[in-house]
Amino acid sequence: MLWLVAISLALDTTSISFWVLVMSGVVFVVAGVAVFFARKFQERKAFAKSAFLWCLPVAPVLMTLAVLGVTYL
Repeated sequence: MLWLVAISLALDTTSISFWVLVMSGVVFVVAGVAVFFARKFQERKAFAKSAFLWCLPVAPVLMTLAVLGVTYL
């Protein structure tokens, strides 16, 4: 939900490219952290937490790639 608000605010400003890049960087860093912790939970055999963390960044990363494609292509 926060991703959608941030991208909407970024698209309303005059410096679209800067804020879209900042938000994209934040999304990719958070996705990397989620994947890191998912692997740690998987090693500890906490499969429910691991599955949640593996699936958590999928939608924001796909949406970020779509926004980057629309903005820069």
